[in-house]
Amino acid sequence: MTGYTHGMSKSSHFVKTTISVPNEVYVRATRRAKELGTSRSALFARAVEKELDEEESSVDVIARINAVVDAVKDDTLEFSSTAARRVLVKDDNAKW
Repeated sequence: MTGYTHGMSKSSHFVKTTISVPNEVYVRATRRAKELGTSRSALFARAVEKELDEEESSVDVIARINAVVDAVKDDTLEFSSTAARRVLVKDDNAKW
């Protein structure tokens, strides 16, 4: 393996890209890659994968929450409407 692919799967297909990072991030990434015995490229690739996986996980959680809300929406909509009407009736009787 080359330095670029060190620590990455042999079955992976690669696209070379250029990114700009702050100097401090570069220094820290270089240090961390050495600690892990991998390349910066592999480190950055894993970081991006992790971010994408977390984002997909968040979308899944939100979708599940929305599904639950949709399932109970009919009951809560009636409750909310009734409660709102009661508040409006009380406000109509208020003296300004």
